[in-house]
Amino acid sequence: MMTSTPIITYTPRFCDNETIANKLIFQVRTGQLTPDDMDGLQDRCRTELHELRQELNTLLGELRAWLAPKQLPHENVEQASAA
Repeated sequence: MMTSTPIITYTPRFCDNETIANKLIFQVRTGQLTPDDMDGLQDRCRTELHELRQELNTLLGELRAWLAPKQLPHENVEQASAA
């Protein structure tokens, strides 16, 4: 019998769950994490921040693409009045 593992696994982000974030903050403040735990936490936070930045860039690109055709008539009016 073969066991299958999912190709994509969802790992919740710290920022997606306030309870997890508060628990981590408490553990950090009370010194419950080892230096290795802190290094792992830092790596995970860095990865999550990078993912969030990429998602934001994608959303901003989509928003700009959506707004671009709507701004063309307005830009033409400004260019004509400047001439």
